[in-house]
Amino acid sequence: MVQAGCHYLVDTRSVQDYLAAMAARFLRVEQALALTTGLFDATGDEVWQAVQRAISLQTPEAADLEFKSQWWDNTKEFAKDCAAFANATGGVLIYGVNDDGRDVAAGLSPVNQLDDFEERVQSITASRIAPKLPQVHVRWVPNPDSPGTGIGIVAIPRSPNSPHAVVNQPQLSYPVRRSTMTVYLSESEVADRYRNRLEMARSDQDRAQEIIELARPALARAGNAWVAVAFIPSLPGELPLSAAEPDAALDLVYRWQGEMPLEPAQHRSLDARVRRKRIVVTSDPSSPVSHYQHHELWLDGSGFAAAAVGSLKRARTLQWTNVEQPELEFAILRLVDLLVKHAVRAGAAGDGIFVAQLLPAWEDDSLDVSVSTPDSTRTGQAIRAGIPLLIDVSRTPDESELAHARRVDGESVQVTAPLDAIAESAQELVMTVRRLTVDMLAEDGMSDSTLLTAAGQIDSLQLRQAWLREVEAWANECGIPLLERRSGHR
Repeated sequence: MVQAGCHYLVDTRSVQDYLAAMAARFLRVEQALALTTGLFDATGDEVWQAVQRAISLQTPEAADLEFKSQWWDNTKEFAKDCAAFANATGGVLIYGVNDDGRDVAAGLSPVNQLDDFEERVQSITASRIAPKLPQVHVRWVPNPDSPGTGIGIVAIPRSPNSPHAVVNQPQLSYPVRRSTMTVYLSESEVADRYRNRLEMARSDQDRAQEIIELARPALARAGNAWVAVAFIPSLPGELPLSAAEPDAALDLVYRWQGEMPLEPAQHRSLDARVRRKRIVVTSDPSSPVSHYQHHELWLDGSGFAAAAVGSLKRARTLQWTNVEQPELEFAILRLVDLLVKHAVRAGAAGDGIFVAQLLPAWEDDSLDVSVSTPDSTRTGQAIRAGIPLLIDVSRTPDESELAHARRVDGESVQVTAPLDAIAESAQELVMTVRRLTVDMLAEDGMSDSTLLTAAGQIDSLQLRQAWLREVEAWANECGIPLLERRSGHR
């Protein structure tokens, strides 16, 4: 986990606590065990009694339930069981119950407690299953009559990233649970699963773009350039739309601002409003549009986050927006960090799509002004041209620079990344944001990032002297390598 002070804790609970407590209920299994609460909500005594009750009733195994009298013999066998559930409807493995060869709960056979049970399960599923399972829930239930023994529970939800393969170098195999048996997908079935996964990814991309288009009119564009990021998780979470939720969202954003360095002074006063299926957080509560930052946090863990960037420059009859590349990269880093924190709080999991867009400033905020440009031929719609936006051009730009300046809302860029990895590692956060910024800035003639490195580092040479101490403290706290500062800094 990320070190204290640079983590995704909410109400003192960790990322794993949230993922385990989210709406990953295995309702049919819980009903079969006569549990009135969830497998991961019930007390240990309640689960132990439920298992004993299942044995007395000879509860049968099913497509989503399998009993095991002992721990797995090898990691491949365990990985096969987990991947098979993920490729079907999800399911639960209960270690410590004998099926007596009849596929029913026939008797107790408590297993010895494993050292680092959860870590061992997570390690095996991460190394032997590709792609990595979005969620694996683990629980140890101690035997009240014999310390050191008990029941191990491993629960795997249905995965939106199916098909998952068991890695058995150099081969891959694709198991799936059918009734009480594990079989392997045929070549055509594997191909169908991949087609379905790509279709789901396209659907997530479309929703991310819809979220951006819904929020974009709330940005004050008169003289302000913006960078906006949207995020869609593959496994949505769920937050209640209660009277307390706006304050909870506001508290999250305030704490995010306190943790992340380089917080602009004008961003510190915020307000939260309820909107359909989301909470809107704005820096301008008395204005219909936001001038400094604007965030729309959806109850399913998806979200939109935007910040004004750059400064408006004037020279004679010319005006342009200058955006310093390190400032832009760190702004995107901050926004992605907020969206990850919100997704974790909502209980979202799995992979996610980050979509980013750089929006030039306009002369005014009128929504009625639009002009046709050569870019409109791609969509068949008129595109409004704004004030030229240039990267790292504080002096008066020449004709060539102006001719190639960004004037219209650029095409969105996107990356896919595992939510849990970013939530647990700030270095993964940096690498993900770098991929996003490199793709975005290619439209502005930039071939690479300057602040963020491919290895998840921050290049201190690109930091202003005024930024250095604050960013260094944050990077050290998060465990992000900071390249040594060299002479000739900004």
